[in-house]
Amino acid sequence: MKNKIYLFVTLLGILLLTSCEDVYDHVAEPPQAYEQEDQQSVDGFSFAIGSGLSTPVVLTNDLIENETILAAVNTTSTPELTEGAYVKIVLEVSDSEDFENVVAINSAADGNNATILAADLNEAVKTLYGKRPDARQIYLRATYYIVEGTTSSLMPTPAILGPVTVTPVGPVIETEYYIVGSLNGWNIGDLDNWKFYHSGKDVYDDPVFSILVENPGEFKIVPKSSKEAASWDYVFGSYDDTALEGELQADGGNLKVEEPGWVKITLDMMEYKYFIEVIGEMNLTLYAPGGHQGWSPETAPTLYSRNFDFKYEGYVYFADENTEFKFTSQPDWGGTNYGDGGEGGILSDDGGAGNLKITEPGYYKLNVDLSVLPFTYTAVATDWGVIGSATPGGWDNDTDMTYDPETGIWSVTLDLIDGAFKFRANDGWDINLGGDLNNLSYNGSDIPITEGNYTITLDLSNPQQYSATIVQN
Repeated sequence: MKNKIYLFVTLLGILLLTSCEDVYDHVAEPPQAYEQEDQQSVDGFSFAIGSGLSTPVVLTNDLIENETILAAVNTTSTPELTEGAYVKIVLEVSDSEDFENVVAINSAADGNNATILAADLNEAVKTLYGKRPDARQIYLRATYYIVEGTTSSLMPTPAILGPVTVTPVGPVIETEYYIVGSLNGWNIGDLDNWKFYHSGKDVYDDPVFSILVENPGEFKIVPKSSKEAASWDYVFGSYDDTALEGELQADGGNLKVEEPGWVKITLDMMEYKYFIEVIGEMNLTLYAPGGHQGWSPETAPTLYSRNFDFKYEGYVYFADENTEFKFTSQPDWGGTNYGDGGEGGILSDDGGAGNLKITEPGYYKLNVDLSVLPFTYTAVATDWGVIGSATPGGWDNDTDMTYDPETGIWSVTLDLIDGAFKFRANDGWDINLGGDLNNLSYNGSDIPITEGNYTITLDLSNPQQYSATIVQN
């Protein structure tokens, strides 16, 4: 197998290139040197940073695998010791001079000096700062003993030296990844609709990206930098094109899914690995039958997975308190039924699970997440209104809408001035809709309006496409 050095990248300007074609370049600011405490004298001893750490250290996979030894602390002078006595040094590492956060690091004696392994230094820096391969400042605390025969005498004042600049080994992980292939005509310049989902956390804390696609055929993985440059450099594939899991290679061939239907593609960019789960037919709709509508799945309100990610949403009106209900995967009882799985909104797909319950009547926003275990749901009561520069309350106060249980529509009639407005729930901005009246979106743009008396309606009964109307009276 070809050299996978691209998995381990150091941030020293431009990555050192080898003859291997799948090296992954990463340009970063060069590590900066900081003024060090060159030497510290305590208790008649003098200590200095060793030659292995005296200049900025950029750790590499080769240094780690070769068990490279770094000179860490030198004892430059000592008081007169009895014959055969020597100094033993125990090292700790911190991200600050006050050593509030401390990591012990293995050290070995070299005369009266101390050495460390590059691998141990790499792990210590990542423990203090995380796995992002950026240049970091660390301080060394040297606790030292005088060893005479079988007796060790701890000296009272440790020496603190630093800062030392160290760049740990780590993979390059970009913040966005996309899929390109037969499903989008191999058009690397237009990938906005083919973006992998990510939690939004720091990518070195959460390096996992995923996407659900239908019939992907042949494809590759495009990092953000390659997408923005419309470049095929560093677009990832695999040497084993039909395997459902494997290593991503910067010069690999096309990945391929031969089975029809939906698949879930997951990337672990900490390890540069991919995993393909063949789902087949995907159910995009859930039904919410219950006491609010006679326990009839075929006529029940629905929830929809608008982002094709096994996360479903819809709005349901419950006229009475303590209304019980369930979710079903089909408009009948023959599919998977989801009921009460315990506290915290957990759902169970056991057909014998108890019913879910709404304790207070109202118009609820229901969300179901079947993308991870445990399955969960939330139910948030909503009262809707309009707000904006065109409305009587401006952007400070909503004008309430009224819900009609017979039509399933919210409405309000009011005088407006030239300006704009939006829809929002519960007098807050957590849930708000704007944009295209025929396909409203959360946090969508303001809706422009001219002066006049209007009747405005909001229809949330179709979870695939929320809509509104504006009629001038």
